[in-house]
Amino acid sequence: MKTWLIRLSVTLNVLTLAVAAGVYFNGASLVRSFLEPMYERKFSFFDSYPIASGATVFLGDSITEGGEWQEVFPALRAINRGIGGDITTGVLQRLEQVSKAAPERVFLMIGTNDLTHGPDSRDTSYQQYREIVQRLQQESPRTEIFLQSVLPRAADKQEEVEAYNAVIAEIATATGTTFIDLYPAFLDPDGSIKDAYSNDELHLNGPGYQLWQAQLQDYMN
Repeated sequence: MKTWLIRLSVTLNVLTLAVAAGVYFNGASLVRSFLEPMYERKFSFFDSYPIASGATVFLGDSITEGGEWQEVFPALRAINRGIGGDITTGVLQRLEQVSKAAPERVFLMIGTNDLTHGPDSRDTSYQQYREIVQRLQQESPRTEIFLQSVLPRAADKQEEVEAYNAVIAEIATATGTTFIDLYPAFLDPDGSIKDAYSNDELHLNGPGYQLWQAQLQDYMN
């Protein structure tokens, strides 16, 4: 059998098992159990390699993790603190790794995973987002904080994403931080993320990161 057929067969088997498991287990709990070991490995790595003084930190989930930020902004001391699958709960748990370094800037993007496997209550997710910002301000008062909107996803998530972004904008106003609304630049008229920037309606490709870079450029000067 050809290699690609073997891979296809394995993939289909995995998907079948995942669907079967979903019948017996809560989907969000299943996702969390899959992501926890990866989170622990990244947490350990970040503990072992602390953030240098004067850094610009990109903090978030897999969308942040996927950016090679030192290449995107070569003039900055750019540090990637994204973890795939992370939610507001996870960022809170590891926030001290960021705040104790007193970075020059923090660009936060978090919340898209809260829509699928975050806290049971959306209000809890919003409160945890507020707590992230408030703790950063208290623990690292000289750090400039930028709150980036959640990016578009599939069209059926449009209402949820826009509701979350409205809360982020409110938090930015209430805390005196800067809200960067990336959402419109990535939005397709059908309500999803534009195909030019993502091949799975969630994660970004090269042009997606180039667009993100252009949206942030003015905040780097």
